Amino acid sequence: MSLMDQLTDVISSQIAGQAASKTGMDARTAKQLAPMAVAVLMNGLKKNAAEPSGAEALARALQNHDGDLLSNLNRVGDDQVVNDGRKILGHILGGKQDGAERALAGAAGVDKSQVAALLAMAAPVVLASLGREKNARGLDVAGLAGLVTEEGIRAERTAPNELGGVLKFLDADGDGDITDEVLDMGAKMLGGLFGKK
Repeated sequence: MSLMDQLTDVISSQIAGQAASKTGMDARTAKQLAPMAVAVLMNGLKKNAAEPSGAEALARALQNHDGDLLSNLNRVGDDQVVNDGRKILGHILGGKQDGAERALAGAAGVDKSQVAALLAMAAPVVLASLGREKNARGLDVAGLAGLVTEEGIRAERTAPNELGGVLKFLDADGDGDITDEVLDMGAKMLGGLFGKK
C-alpha cells in the first residue's frame, strides 16, 4: 500500500469522524472530503518540494514530526495539534489556502471554517507519515523531495476527477486568489460527489 493510500485510509476512517465531532460537519460529508484533503495537502507539498529551499524546509519541519502522532490519533482534535496544523497549512498552501478552503467548502456545501478545521487536523497526520517514512528509509533532502513528488503525483492520479480544477489552481505559479469562475467550476464538478447524502 502506498503512503498516499495509507494516509487516505487513516484520515477517512479516523480523522474524518473527529473532524465531524469537532466542527459539527455531517460525518458522511467529512469522510467524503477526507481524501480530497489529502490530495490538496500532498499537491501543495509536491509544489514546495520542487524547489531546493522548499525541500530543505520540509526536511527541517519533519524533525518535529517523527510519526509519534500516528500512535496517538485520538489527539488530532486537541487544540494544540489543530493549532500546529493551521501553521503547517500556512506553510504548505501559502496564499492559496483561503481559495482552496473556499472551493472545497462551496463544493461540499459546508462552512469554510469546517473545511479549514478538517485540513488543520489532517496536515499534522500527513507530516507525521512523511516523517516516519523519511526515518524508516533514511532519506536525505533529495530523497525526501523525490518521495513527496512521487506521492503528490499519485495524489493527483487517484483524486476524484472533479477535484482537478482545485489542484490545477494550487499547482499554478503565483499566489493570486482563486477566481469566482474556478470556484463555480469546482462547486459544479464536486457537487456530483456530494449530491447524494
